[in-house]
Amino acid sequence: MILDPHIHSTYSSDSTARPRDIIKKARSIGLDAIAIADHNSIKGSMVGIEESKDMEDFIVLPAMEVSSSKGHIVAIGINEEIKRGLSPEETVEAIREAGGIAIAPHPFVRYREGLCDRIKKLDIDAMETLNSRYIFGYSNWKAKNLAEERGIPQIGASDAHFLGAIGSCVTEFDADFSVDSIIEAILSGKTNVFGDRTPLPLIIKEVINKKIKRI
Repeated sequence: MILDPHIHSTYSSDSTARPRDIIKKARSIGLDAIAIADHNSIKGSMVGIEESKDMEDFIVLPAMEVSSSKGHIVAIGINEEIKRGLSPEETVEAIREAGGIAIAPHPFVRYREGLCDRIKKLDIDAMETLNSRYIFGYSNWKAKNLAEERGIPQIGASDAHFLGAIGSCVTEFDADFSVDSIIEAILSGKTNVFGDRTPLPLIIKEVINKKIKRI
């Protein structure tokens, strides 16, 4: 199974992709599963789940990207929205209480609210060691080294904010088309991450479009 576990929809203020279009794009490039993880909102993934409910060969996971007091944490498999502004430790606890797992996205990218050095001691379930929104890849390298050192399951994710970036980086594992099976596979640590950087011209175009919209 191939999963892109970190995609933003129009339920994030900085994304232009609708859940329906995200699903169409993901299926067209051969993905089996996605997590629509919008900033501090589970709504995008809920819309995606409804849109894909009759698909037997594709699944949308309930998810969101939570702003803790010290950085972002992606919640996957949750059954309710997680409150923003809690400490990282409280956020992880709340995610698990809601039936999900806590993933550290882009952990060493400070300007994108990564947990940075706090991640070295935080009890996290998985870590993005290959996030496609990078220039040189140093932060991914640091995340991979830390994950290997601590035995933390590794995740690859596009962190897509527009359709063209979906699937740039992904996570591969053996699982069934169910939330529980996918979570179990991630927690087992038997994941393979692969992919490449989101093309820089696309990122520049995205930034320009956002600035134009603000004018």
